Amino acid sequence: MNDRVEERLRRDLAVLDRVTLGGDEAIESATLRATDRVVRRRRRGLAAACTVLVSAGAVGVWASDGSPSSEDPAPAATRPAASDAPATTTETAPTTLAPETPATSVPATSAPPTSVPTSAPAASRSRPIAADPRGAIIEASVAWTGDVAIVVGGLDADGQPVEGAMRYDPATDAWEAVADPPPSTGRIHTLTVWTGSEVLVLGGDLPDGGLLVSYGHAYDPATDTWRTTATPLGFVTERSPWAWTGTELLVWPWDAGGSTMDVTPIAYDPVLDTWRVLPAPPVQRRRDAASVWTGTEWVVWGGVDHDVDLADGAAYDPATGTWRMLAESPLSARHASGVWTGTEMIVAAGWSGGDPDTGNNAFALGDGAAYDPATDTWRRIAAGPAHPGFEPVWTGAEFLMFAKGGVVSYDPLLDLWTDDCCGNVATAVGASPVWTGSAVLQIGSLDASIGGSIYTP
Repeated sequence: MNDRVEERLRRDLAVLDRVTLGGDEAIESATLRATDRVVRRRRRGLAAACTVLVSAGAVGVWASDGSPSSEDPAPAATRPAASDAPATTTETAPTTLAPETPATSVPATSAPPTSVPTSAPAASRSRPIAADPRGAIIEASVAWTGDVAIVVGGLDADGQPVEGAMRYDPATDAWEAVADPPPSTGRIHTLTVWTGSEVLVLGGDLPDGGLLVSYGHAYDPATDTWRTTATPLGFVTERSPWAWTGTELLVWPWDAGGSTMDVTPIAYDPVLDTWRVLPAPPVQRRRDAASVWTGTEWVVWGGVDHDVDLADGAAYDPATGTWRMLAESPLSARHASGVWTGTEMIVAAGWSGGDPDTGNNAFALGDGAAYDPATDTWRRIAAGPAHPGFEPVWTGAEFLMFAKGGVVSYDPLLDLWTDDCCGNVATAVGASPVWTGSAVLQIGSLDASIGGSIYTP
Protein backbone atom coordinates (compact mmCIF):
# COMPACT_ATOMS: atom_id res chain seq x y z
CA MET A 1 0.00 0.00 0.00
CA ASN A 2 1.20 3.53 -0.80
CA ASP A 3 2.87 4.96 2.32
CA ARG A 4 0.91 8.23 2.12
CA VAL A 5 -2.43 6.42 1.74
CA GLU A 6 -1.55 4.04 4.58
CA GLU A 7 -0.67 6.95 6.88
CA ARG A 8 -3.93 8.74 6.06
CA LEU A 9 -5.95 5.57 6.68
CA ARG A 10 -4.21 5.06 10.04
CA ARG A 11 -4.99 8.67 11.02
CA ASP A 12 -8.68 8.34 10.03
CA LEU A 13 -9.06 5.13 12.03
CA ALA A 14 -7.54 6.85 15.05
CA VAL A 15 -10.16 9.58 14.73
CA LEU A 16 -12.91 6.96 14.69
CA ASP A 17 -11.45 5.40 17.82
CA ARG A 18 -11.93 8.70 19.59
CA VAL A 19 -15.59 9.10 18.63
CA THR A 20 -17.74 9.49 21.76
CA LEU A 21 -20.31 6.79 22.37
CA GLY A 22 -23.24 7.80 24.52
CA GLY A 23 -26.86 7.24 25.31
CA ASP A 24 -29.85 9.53 24.94
CA GLU A 25 -28.76 11.95 27.65
CA ALA A 26 -25.29 12.41 26.10
CA ILE A 27 -26.75 12.87 22.63
CA GLU A 28 -29.29 15.36 23.93
CA SER A 29 -26.56 17.30 25.75
CA ALA A 30 -24.32 17.41 22.66
CA THR A 31 -27.23 18.58 20.50
CA LEU A 32 -28.03 21.35 22.92
CA ARG A 33 -24.41 22.51 22.99
CA ALA A 34 -24.34 22.65 19.20
CA THR A 35 -27.56 24.69 19.20
CA ASP A 36 -26.06 26.99 21.78
CA ARG A 37 -23.00 27.64 19.63
CA VAL A 38 -25.18 28.68 16.68
CA VAL A 39 -27.27 31.05 18.81
CA ARG A 40 -24.20 32.61 20.42
CA ARG A 41 -22.52 33.11 17.02
CA ARG A 42 -25.59 34.72 15.51
CA ARG A 43 -26.05 37.03 18.46
CA ARG A 44 -22.34 37.95 18.57
CA GLY A 45 -21.44 36.37 21.90
CA LEU A 46 -24.48 37.47 23.91
CA ALA A 47 -25.99 34.80 26.21
CA ALA A 48 -29.24 33.52 24.77
CA ALA A 49 -31.92 30.93 25.37
CA CYS A 50 -34.01 28.88 23.05
CA THR A 51 -36.41 26.01 23.51
CA VAL A 52 -36.92 22.78 21.67
CA LEU A 53 -39.31 19.97 22.36
CA VAL A 54 -37.73 16.86 23.83
CA SER A 55 -39.91 13.96 24.93
CA ALA A 56 -42.82 15.45 26.89
CA GLY A 57 -41.30 18.80 27.86
CA ALA A 58 -39.51 21.85 26.54
CA VAL A 59 -35.77 22.17 26.96
CA GLY A 60 -34.19 25.55 27.70
CA VAL A 61 -30.65 26.33 26.54
CA TRP A 62 -28.54 28.44 28.92
CA ALA A 63 -25.19 30.17 28.58
CA SER A 64 -23.45 32.06 31.36
CA ASP A 65 -23.02 35.81 31.02
CA GLY A 66 -19.52 37.13 30.50
CA SER A 67 -18.05 33.75 29.61
CA PRO A 68 -15.75 33.02 26.67
CA SER A 69 -17.37 31.85 23.47
CA SER A 70 -18.34 28.19 23.48
CA GLU A 71 -16.42 27.93 20.19
CA ASP A 72 -13.15 28.40 22.07
CA PRO A 73 -11.16 25.22 22.73
CA ALA A 74 -12.34 23.30 25.80
CA PRO A 75 -10.15 23.80 28.87
CA ALA A 76 -7.64 21.14 29.73
CA ALA A 77 -8.77 18.44 32.14
CA THR A 78 -8.21 19.30 35.77
CA ARG A 79 -5.98 17.28 38.04
CA PRO A 80 -7.32 13.91 39.23
CA ALA A 81 -8.41 13.38 42.82
CA ALA A 82 -5.60 12.65 45.23
CA SER A 83 -7.04 9.39 46.49
CA ASP A 84 -9.43 6.61 45.58
CA ALA A 85 -10.10 5.85 49.23
CA PRO A 86 -13.59 4.40 49.85
CA ALA A 87 -16.32 6.55 51.29
CA THR A 88 -16.54 6.80 55.08
CA THR A 89 -20.00 8.27 55.27
CA THR A 90 -23.58 7.31 54.66
CA GLU A 91 -25.30 8.28 51.48
CA THR A 92 -26.45 11.82 50.96
CA ALA A 93 -30.21 12.15 51.26
CA PRO A 94 -31.60 11.74 47.73
CA THR A 95 -33.23 14.66 46.02
CA THR A 96 -36.83 14.26 44.94
CA LEU A 97 -36.96 13.38 41.26
CA ALA A 98 -38.78 16.16 39.44
CA PRO A 99 -41.32 14.84 36.91
CA GLU A 100 -40.26 15.59 33.35
CA THR A 101 -38.64 18.92 34.19
CA PRO A 102 -36.86 20.73 31.38
CA ALA A 103 -33.20 19.98 30.92
CA THR A 104 -30.66 22.38 29.47
CA SER A 105 -27.15 22.40 28.15
CA VAL A 106 -24.17 22.78 30.43
CA PRO A 107 -22.59 26.26 30.76
CA ALA A 108 -20.70 27.37 27.69
CA THR A 109 -17.35 27.44 29.52
CA SER A 110 -17.57 23.83 30.73
CA ALA A 111 -15.64 21.03 29.13
CA PRO A 112 -17.84 18.74 27.03
CA PRO A 113 -19.05 15.55 28.69
CA THR A 114 -16.85 12.61 27.85
CA SER A 115 -18.22 9.16 27.20
CA VAL A 116 -16.42 5.90 26.56
CA PRO A 117 -17.64 2.42 25.67
CA THR A 118 -18.57 0.22 28.60
CA SER A 119 -16.59 -2.95 29.16
CA ALA A 120 -19.66 -5.17 29.23
CA PRO A 121 -23.03 -5.22 27.44
CA ALA A 122 -25.67 -3.09 29.16
CA ALA A 123 -27.91 -6.12 29.67
CA SER A 124 -25.32 -7.72 31.95
CA ARG A 125 -25.00 -4.60 34.11
CA SER A 126 -28.67 -4.09 35.05
CA ARG A 127 -31.36 -6.64 35.77
CA PRO A 128 -34.87 -6.42 37.20
CA ILE A 129 -35.72 -7.61 40.70
CA ALA A 130 -38.78 -9.47 41.96
CA ALA A 131 -42.04 -7.54 42.12
CA ASP A 132 -42.96 -5.69 45.31
CA PRO A 133 -46.03 -7.53 46.70
CA ARG A 134 -47.66 -4.13 47.24
CA GLY A 135 -47.67 -3.45 43.49
CA ALA A 136 -46.21 -0.61 41.42
CA ILE A 137 -44.65 1.80 43.91
CA ILE A 138 -42.29 4.72 43.40
CA GLU A 139 -40.64 7.39 45.59
CA ALA A 140 -40.34 5.02 48.54
CA SER A 141 -38.03 5.76 51.46
CA VAL A 142 -35.21 3.19 51.50
CA ALA A 143 -32.39 2.36 53.94
CA TRP A 144 -29.67 -0.28 53.40
CA THR A 145 -28.79 -2.18 56.58
CA GLY A 146 -25.80 -4.05 55.21
CA ASP A 147 -27.87 -7.14 54.37
CA VAL A 148 -31.32 -6.02 53.30
CA ALA A 149 -33.15 -2.92 52.15
CA ILE A 150 -35.92 -1.58 54.39
CA VAL A 151 -38.55 0.07 52.19
CA VAL A 152 -41.11 2.40 53.76
CA GLY A 153 -44.14 4.00 52.12
CA GLY A 154 -44.08 5.47 48.63
CA LEU A 155 -46.69 6.33 46.01
CA ASP A 156 -48.81 3.90 44.01
CA ALA A 157 -49.55 4.14 40.29
CA ASP A 158 -52.32 6.67 41.00
CA GLY A 159 -50.02 8.91 43.07
CA GLN A 160 -51.59 7.93 46.37
CA PRO A 161 -49.54 7.18 49.52
CA VAL A 162 -48.81 3.53 50.29
CA GLU A 163 -48.81 2.44 53.92
CA GLY A 164 -46.63 -0.23 55.45
CA ALA A 165 -43.02 -1.34 55.11
CA MET A 166 -41.18 -4.16 53.36
CA ARG A 167 -37.81 -5.88 53.51
CA TYR A 168 -35.98 -6.79 50.29
CA ASP A 169 -33.06 -9.25 50.25
CA PRO A 170 -31.01 -9.07 47.03
CA ALA A 171 -29.24 -12.35 47.88
CA THR A 172 -32.51 -14.27 47.52
CA ASP A 173 -34.38 -11.74 45.36
CA ALA A 174 -37.24 -11.96 47.83
CA TRP A 175 -39.56 -9.50 49.61
CA GLU A 176 -40.92 -9.92 53.12
CA ALA A 177 -43.44 -7.80 55.00
CA VAL A 178 -42.24 -6.28 58.27
CA ALA A 179 -44.21 -5.05 61.25
CA ASP A 180 -46.50 -2.18 60.35
CA PRO A 181 -45.08 1.20 61.32
CA PRO A 182 -47.25 3.54 63.41
CA PRO A 183 -49.82 5.49 61.37
CA SER A 184 -48.13 8.07 59.16
CA THR A 185 -51.21 10.02 57.95
CA GLY A 186 -50.16 9.54 54.35
CA ARG A 187 -46.75 11.19 54.56
CA ILE A 188 -44.08 10.61 51.91
CA HIS A 189 -40.50 11.77 51.29
CA THR A 190 -39.44 10.95 54.83
CA LEU A 191 -35.86 11.36 55.99
CA THR A 192 -34.70 7.74 56.30
CA VAL A 193 -31.36 6.93 57.96
CA TRP A 194 -29.62 3.68 58.98
CA THR A 195 -27.79 4.11 62.29
CA GLY A 196 -26.16 0.69 62.45
CA SER A 197 -28.95 -0.81 64.52
CA GLU A 198 -32.13 1.07 63.60
CA VAL A 199 -33.80 2.72 60.65
CA LEU A 200 -34.87 6.26 61.55
CA VAL A 201 -37.96 7.43 59.65
CA LEU A 202 -38.47 11.12 60.33
CA GLY A 203 -40.77 13.88 59.09
CA GLY A 204 -42.01 13.87 55.52
CA ASP A 205 -44.70 15.75 53.68
CA LEU A 206 -48.02 15.16 51.94
CA PRO A 207 -48.47 14.18 48.27
CA ASP A 208 -50.01 17.58 47.57
CA GLY A 209 -46.88 19.30 48.92
CA GLY A 210 -48.45 20.24 52.23
CA LEU A 211 -46.18 20.38 55.27
CA LEU A 212 -46.54 18.19 58.33
CA VAL A 213 -45.26 18.92 61.79
CA SER A 214 -42.41 16.45 61.92
CA TYR A 215 -42.57 13.33 64.01
CA GLY A 216 -40.49 10.19 63.91
CA HIS A 217 -40.25 6.46 64.32
CA ALA A 218 -37.41 3.96 64.46
CA TYR A 219 -37.42 0.38 63.19
CA ASP A 220 -35.24 -2.39 64.66
CA PRO A 221 -34.83 -5.16 62.05
CA ALA A 222 -33.35 -7.53 64.64
CA THR A 223 -36.61 -7.58 66.63
CA ASP A 224 -39.00 -6.48 63.85
CA THR A 225 -40.36 -3.73 66.09
CA TRP A 226 -41.01 0.01 65.84
CA ARG A 227 -40.71 2.73 68.45
CA THR A 228 -41.89 6.33 68.42
CA THR A 229 -39.00 8.77 68.71
CA ALA A 230 -38.87 12.15 70.36
CA THR A 231 -40.46 14.76 68.08
CA PRO A 232 -37.92 16.55 65.86
CA LEU A 233 -37.46 20.24 66.64
CA GLY A 234 -38.68 21.34 63.24
CA PHE A 235 -40.02 20.18 59.90
CA VAL A 236 -37.68 17.75 58.08
CA THR A 237 -37.91 15.71 54.88
CA GLU A 238 -35.51 13.82 52.62
CA ARG A 239 -34.70 17.21 51.05
CA SER A 240 -33.26 18.47 54.33
CA PRO A 241 -29.43 18.56 54.48
CA TRP A 242 -28.31 15.83 56.89
CA ALA A 243 -25.39 13.66 57.98
CA TRP A 244 -24.99 10.63 60.24
CA THR A 245 -21.85 10.95 62.35
CA GLY A 246 -21.87 7.45 63.81
CA THR A 247 -23.50 8.60 67.03
CA GLU A 248 -25.80 11.49 66.06
CA LEU A 249 -28.01 12.56 63.18
CA LEU A 250 -27.30 16.15 62.15
CA VAL A 251 -30.12 17.70 60.15
CA TRP A 252 -31.23 21.15 59.02
CA PRO A 253 -35.01 21.64 59.32
CA TRP A 254 -36.79 23.52 56.59
CA ASP A 255 -39.43 25.02 58.87
CA ALA A 256 -39.91 25.45 62.60
CA GLY A 257 -42.90 23.09 62.47
CA GLY A 258 -45.15 25.37 64.48
CA SER A 259 -42.60 26.01 67.24
CA THR A 260 -41.01 29.33 68.10
CA MET A 261 -37.42 28.17 67.53
CA ASP A 262 -35.26 29.66 64.80
CA VAL A 263 -34.69 27.39 61.80
CA THR A 264 -31.21 26.25 62.76
CA PRO A 265 -29.66 22.79 62.48
CA ILE A 266 -30.50 20.19 65.13
CA ALA A 267 -29.01 16.87 66.27
CA TYR A 268 -30.66 13.61 67.36
CA ASP A 269 -29.12 11.02 69.71
CA PRO A 270 -30.99 7.72 69.16
CA VAL A 271 -29.55 6.15 72.33
CA LEU A 272 -30.85 8.94 74.57
CA ASP A 273 -33.83 9.66 72.28
CA THR A 274 -33.15 13.38 72.58
CA TRP A 275 -32.84 16.33 70.21
CA ARG A 276 -30.64 19.38 70.71
CA VAL A 277 -30.24 22.66 68.84
CA LEU A 278 -26.85 23.25 67.21
CA PRO A 279 -25.08 26.62 67.19
CA ALA A 280 -26.33 29.02 64.52
CA PRO A 281 -24.43 28.55 61.22
CA PRO A 282 -22.84 31.46 59.32
CA VAL A 283 -25.12 30.86 56.30
CA GLN A 284 -28.89 30.90 55.86
CA ARG A 285 -31.22 27.91 56.05
CA ARG A 286 -31.59 25.71 52.98
CA ARG A 287 -32.78 22.47 51.46
CA ASP A 288 -31.73 20.50 48.34
CA ALA A 289 -28.09 21.14 49.26
CA ALA A 290 -24.98 18.99 48.85
CA SER A 291 -24.47 17.51 52.31
CA VAL A 292 -21.78 15.02 53.40
CA TRP A 293 -20.04 13.73 56.53
CA THR A 294 -16.24 13.68 56.17
CA GLY A 295 -15.48 11.76 59.34
CA THR A 296 -14.88 14.94 61.33
CA GLU A 297 -17.10 17.61 59.77
CA TRP A 298 -20.58 18.05 58.33
CA VAL A 299 -20.13 19.94 55.05
CA VAL A 300 -23.13 21.67 53.42
CA TRP A 301 -23.04 23.64 50.15
CA GLY A 302 -25.60 25.18 47.80
CA GLY A 303 -29.32 24.52 47.92
CA VAL A 304 -32.31 26.85 47.96
CA ASP A 305 -34.07 29.04 50.51
CA HIS A 306 -37.66 29.45 49.31
CA ASP A 307 -37.07 30.55 45.69
CA VAL A 308 -33.52 31.87 46.16
CA ASP A 309 -30.77 29.54 44.88
CA LEU A 310 -27.60 29.55 46.97
CA ALA A 311 -23.88 29.23 46.15
CA ASP A 312 -22.27 29.32 49.60
CA GLY A 313 -21.66 26.73 52.27
CA ALA A 314 -20.38 25.95 55.74
CA ALA A 315 -18.89 23.08 57.73
CA TYR A 316 -19.76 22.04 61.32
CA ASP A 317 -17.37 20.27 63.70
CA PRO A 318 -19.32 18.41 66.43
CA ALA A 319 -16.14 17.98 68.51
CA THR A 320 -15.76 21.74 68.97
CA GLY A 321 -19.35 22.78 68.35
CA THR A 322 -18.22 25.36 65.80
CA TRP A 323 -18.98 26.30 62.20
CA ARG A 324 -16.67 27.64 59.50
CA MET A 325 -17.44 29.16 56.10
CA LEU A 326 -16.37 27.26 52.99
CA ALA A 327 -14.13 28.92 50.44
CA GLU A 328 -15.98 30.44 47.50
CA SER A 329 -16.98 27.80 44.97
CA PRO A 330 -16.47 28.11 41.19
CA LEU A 331 -20.03 26.80 40.74
CA SER A 332 -23.13 28.94 40.29
CA ALA A 333 -26.05 28.88 42.74
CA ARG A 334 -28.15 25.73 42.43
CA HIS A 335 -30.13 22.87 43.90
CA ALA A 336 -27.22 20.53 44.47
CA SER A 337 -26.31 17.02 45.53
CA GLY A 338 -22.91 15.68 46.49
CA VAL A 339 -20.94 12.61 47.53
CA TRP A 340 -17.94 12.15 49.81
CA THR A 341 -15.06 10.22 48.24
CA GLY A 342 -12.89 9.91 51.33
CA THR A 343 -10.87 13.03 50.47
CA GLU A 344 -13.25 15.36 48.61
CA MET A 345 -16.89 16.32 48.26
CA ILE A 346 -17.89 16.10 44.60
CA VAL A 347 -20.78 18.34 43.50
CA ALA A 348 -22.03 17.81 39.94
CA ALA A 349 -25.05 18.75 37.85
CA GLY A 350 -28.06 20.20 39.69
CA TRP A 351 -30.54 22.85 38.62
CA SER A 352 -31.46 26.48 39.17
CA GLY A 353 -34.51 28.67 38.75
CA GLY A 354 -37.99 27.35 38.10
CA ASP A 355 -40.38 26.12 40.74
CA PRO A 356 -38.36 25.34 43.91
CA ASP A 357 -40.62 22.39 44.78
CA THR A 358 -41.28 20.67 41.45
CA GLY A 359 -38.37 21.91 39.33
CA ASN A 360 -40.73 22.90 36.52
CA ASN A 361 -39.16 25.43 34.12
CA ALA A 362 -35.77 24.97 35.80
CA PHE A 363 -32.34 25.18 34.12
CA ALA A 364 -30.43 21.91 34.37
CA LEU A 365 -26.69 22.31 34.91
CA GLY A 366 -23.90 19.96 33.87
CA ASP A 367 -20.76 21.47 35.38
CA GLY A 368 -19.18 20.31 38.63
CA ALA A 369 -16.43 20.84 41.17
CA ALA A 370 -14.68 19.00 44.01
CA TYR A 371 -14.10 20.48 47.47
CA ASP A 372 -11.14 19.48 49.68
CA PRO A 373 -11.90 20.31 53.34
CA ALA A 374 -8.28 19.72 54.36
CA THR A 375 -7.14 22.71 52.30
CA ASP A 376 -10.49 24.53 52.02
CA THR A 377 -10.12 24.63 48.23
CA TRP A 378 -12.24 23.82 45.21
CA ARG A 379 -11.25 22.51 41.79
CA ARG A 380 -13.35 22.23 38.68
CA ILE A 381 -14.07 18.82 37.21
CA ALA A 382 -15.02 17.85 33.67
CA ALA A 383 -18.61 18.72 32.79
CA GLY A 384 -21.09 15.88 32.51
CA PRO A 385 -24.67 15.49 31.28
CA ALA A 386 -27.20 18.07 32.48
CA HIS A 387 -30.37 16.75 34.14
CA PRO A 388 -32.25 18.15 37.16
CA GLY A 389 -33.29 14.77 38.57
CA PHE A 390 -30.02 12.92 39.06
CA GLU A 391 -29.85 10.66 42.13
CA PRO A 392 -26.22 10.37 43.35
CA VAL A 393 -24.42 7.26 44.65
CA TRP A 394 -20.74 6.81 45.60
CA THR A 395 -19.34 3.30 45.10
CA GLY A 396 -15.92 3.78 46.69
CA ALA A 397 -14.36 4.38 43.28
CA GLU A 398 -16.95 6.09 41.09
CA PHE A 399 -19.65 8.74 41.37
CA LEU A 400 -22.83 7.30 39.81
CA MET A 401 -25.84 9.41 38.82
CA PHE A 402 -29.20 7.82 38.02
CA ALA A 403 -32.05 9.46 36.10
CA LYS A 404 -34.93 8.16 34.00
CA GLY A 405 -33.52 4.64 33.97
CA GLY A 406 -30.09 5.69 32.71
CA VAL A 407 -26.76 5.67 34.54
CA VAL A 408 -23.76 7.94 34.06
CA SER A 409 -20.56 7.57 36.06
CA TYR A 410 -17.68 9.86 36.94
CA ASP A 411 -14.16 8.61 37.68
CA PRO A 412 -12.35 11.25 39.80
CA LEU A 413 -8.93 9.73 39.08
CA LEU A 414 -9.37 10.07 35.32
CA ASP A 415 -11.67 13.13 35.48
CA LEU A 416 -13.85 11.18 33.05
CA TRP A 417 -17.60 10.76 32.57
CA THR A 418 -19.03 7.55 31.09
CA ASP A 419 -22.56 6.93 29.84
CA ASP A 420 -22.95 3.42 31.25
CA CYS A 421 -26.43 2.20 30.37
CA CYS A 422 -29.49 1.34 30.65
CA GLY A 423 -32.68 3.12 29.58
CA ASN A 424 -34.98 0.81 31.55
CA VAL A 425 -38.18 2.85 31.49
CA ALA A 426 -39.86 0.52 33.99
CA THR A 427 -37.61 1.90 36.72
CA ALA A 428 -37.04 5.28 35.13
CA VAL A 429 -39.03 7.68 37.28
CA GLY A 430 -39.15 7.70 41.05
CA ALA A 431 -36.84 4.76 41.80
CA SER A 432 -34.76 5.13 44.99
CA PRO A 433 -31.10 4.01 44.61
CA VAL A 434 -28.97 2.66 47.47
CA TRP A 435 -25.44 1.25 47.40
CA THR A 436 -25.06 -2.26 48.81
CA GLY A 437 -21.27 -2.45 48.72
CA SER A 438 -21.17 -4.22 45.37
CA ALA A 439 -24.17 -2.99 43.39
CA VAL A 440 -26.87 -0.34 43.32
CA LEU A 441 -30.40 -1.31 44.25
CA GLN A 442 -32.99 0.84 42.49
CA ILE A 443 -36.11 0.27 44.54
CA GLY A 444 -39.39 1.18 42.87
CA SER A 445 -41.04 0.71 39.50
CA LEU A 446 -43.98 1.90 37.43
CA ASP A 447 -44.31 -1.70 36.22
CA ALA A 448 -46.07 -3.88 38.81
CA SER A 449 -44.32 -6.99 37.43
CA ILE A 450 -40.93 -5.87 38.79
CA GLY A 451 -39.89 -4.13 41.99
CA GLY A 452 -36.97 -2.21 40.54
CA SER A 453 -33.53 -3.22 39.32
CA ILE A 454 -29.97 -4.04 40.36
CA TYR A 455 -27.14 -2.23 38.60
CA THR A 456 -23.60 -3.57 38.88
CA PRO A 457 -20.83 -1.07 38.00
